[in-house]
Amino acid sequence: MRKTRRAPFYGLLASLVLHGQMARAETETSSLTDAAGEDDKSRSIVEEIIVTGGRSGSMTAPSLEEARRAMARIPGSVDLVAEESFDNQYVEHLGDMLRMTPGVVAQERYSEEIRLSIRGSGLSLNNHLRGVELLLDGTPINFGDGFGDFQEIDSRLVRYLEVFKGGNGLKYGSATLGGAINIVTPTGRTARSANSLTLEGGSFETARLTGTLARAGENYDVFVGASGVHSNQFRDHSTQVTGRFTTNVGIKLSEGVETRFYLIANHINQEIPGSRTAEESLTNRKGAVPNNIANDWARDIRSLRLINKTSVQIGAAGQLDFGAWGTLRDLDHPIFVFIDDETTDVGLFGRYSDSRLFGGLRHDLSMGMTVRRSNTDDDWFVNLAGKRGPQIQSTERKAGHLQAYVADQIYLTPSIALDLGVQAFVTTRDFTDNFVANNDDKITYSAVNPKIGVLWDVMESGQIWANVTRSAEPPSFSELIQSPILRFVPLEKQTGWTGEIGSRGALGAVAWDLTFFRAWLKNEMLKFAVDGNIPANTFNADDTVHQGIEAGLHWTALSGLFAREASRIIIEGAYTFSDFFFDDDAQFGDNQLPVTARHLFNGEIRLEEPDRYHIALSLEWAPKAPFVDFANSLRASDYAVFGVKGGVTLRPGLEFYADIQNITDKRYLATFSTVIDAQAPGTALNVFTPGDGIGVFAGIKARF
Repeated sequence: MRKTRRAPFYGLLASLVLHGQMARAETETSSLTDAAGEDDKSRSIVEEIIVTGGRSGSMTAPSLEEARRAMARIPGSVDLVAEESFDNQYVEHLGDMLRMTPGVVAQERYSEEIRLSIRGSGLSLNNHLRGVELLLDGTPINFGDGFGDFQEIDSRLVRYLEVFKGGNGLKYGSATLGGAINIVTPTGRTARSANSLTLEGGSFETARLTGTLARAGENYDVFVGASGVHSNQFRDHSTQVTGRFTTNVGIKLSEGVETRFYLIANHINQEIPGSRTAEESLTNRKGAVPNNIANDWARDIRSLRLINKTSVQIGAAGQLDFGAWGTLRDLDHPIFVFIDDETTDVGLFGRYSDSRLFGGLRHDLSMGMTVRRSNTDDDWFVNLAGKRGPQIQSTERKAGHLQAYVADQIYLTPSIALDLGVQAFVTTRDFTDNFVANNDDKITYSAVNPKIGVLWDVMESGQIWANVTRSAEPPSFSELIQSPILRFVPLEKQTGWTGEIGSRGALGAVAWDLTFFRAWLKNEMLKFAVDGNIPANTFNADDTVHQGIEAGLHWTALSGLFAREASRIIIEGAYTFSDFFFDDDAQFGDNQLPVTARHLFNGEIRLEEPDRYHIALSLEWAPKAPFVDFANSLRASDYAVFGVKGGVTLRPGLEFYADIQNITDKRYLATFSTVIDAQAPGTALNVFTPGDGIGVFAGIKARF
């Protein structure tokens, strides 16, 4: 049965109330044990923590409520997006799931390929991902050099997503500008039903079938999920055919020991329509680049991922998590050449957390380490109508990465906590040219990144927090090797300091989430396109500044409509203000950085009665078009895109829903690659991707 839908951040508020009750209980316990020894006092408080935060998931896989409680203790901008907030609408990719998360910008390029940026991370990438650590059940999806992709995430096999913006990703050892996103899959204990079957379809010959099974016994649990998708998509030459499978098995070895095995397999075929000029993108939105059709540009992925995680309870409140993962990934990628990549990625991780008293103060301790190795055999061939021609390049790319972190949250009072942490990493890039040995190269990057923050529970359902963090991001192989130069170009790692202050909470019918941040960056890695359909080149800027506002609102405006107590109107919105600019640059002065819209608003007004029906009007609005070039001589288009969606519970466990996207069939530019100066002679401006036109989708979901 469908639970009440909430704004993505709204569920954190229950955790704030819980913490307020817990803090008072700790104070009472402390007063009763003042005369006792330190050991007795520590034991009393630890017991209180355990009773208050009792488990409903399992040791290796926390439940949604446990994740909310943990997120509510982070003194920084975070978000938790539950399956309940997107399961009753058509969702294609990661960006659809994160649409109502302030600060996250996700723009669709084609199929499930999106531009994902948090606080301007990987700002000008024209493909793939950098600057955000993407994780699946706590293990990295990004390869060892930081390069990432989205296609292996199945939006219908997600229980919840944890979004840690900026330095708040320390929980997983992340120290990037954008932070970390952890996608958590269901288990036999946390899945919302024992069985489910979902059939979806609609415009562009779209069809998707998803099935899940969940079982749990006293000492084991099992989850199995599979999905298949076929869609021709809005544009020509953008057909997508995918098959995905995920399963995990949890085994309780003893009262305080549990192990879990995950297996994830993907079979993904995606055509690539290519970038076009602004005029072509607006007048002939469906058109693909003729060369892309003639040479069958595509990205075809076969991957297999195996994960093991073991959790051991240590003492009254300590837990040790450790495990390993391994990924095999084969990529056939006909573009301007035919790329054939075979990648192996393996790693080990360990994390320890505990809560205890030192010096009369409660300390929530955590520490962890990850070591990993990625190896890619990268072979290039002439692209002959989508087939391999003569081989023109053969290289090997090895990335090693070691990172460690330690953090301590110290409760100065029951309602004020000081957060101290530090992350350090060392990473290598090792390049071998199998044709020309003189091109071989190797480089090592390292950094130490501290964090300090404070969290104040000003009331049972409200917090104020602030923090300062350092970030450091080394370049990936795609940035170090800029074709046709087959050796490393001189690139420095990107570093920066970010300060943020914010508040989250609820008063009556209104809940809020508000953050102000400013990041001072050195050597920011920026990209520019020589041609819109060829990977961009990268350079280090001098000083740049990223500052902005991330604001979320959830308001139950009216309740008890139509003489029914549960009926209500809910208004929610996510606003992102992005002010990113050069700071007295020798070439670009104080120009704005391109790509990200200065103002981005996602909003929704919804009439609903939980477990009976819902109908909503949505809006995505970028009122001021972003610049396309670093010279600030050309802007893209502003836009406002409306959607309508609704659903009805036909009977308990059976739901029907429909989703109409871009109902006004607005013509706009969804995203683009950046150029140096759009007015410079000879600049190629085939860098734009049109937004999708109107699309109608529907689904029926059975839980049993």
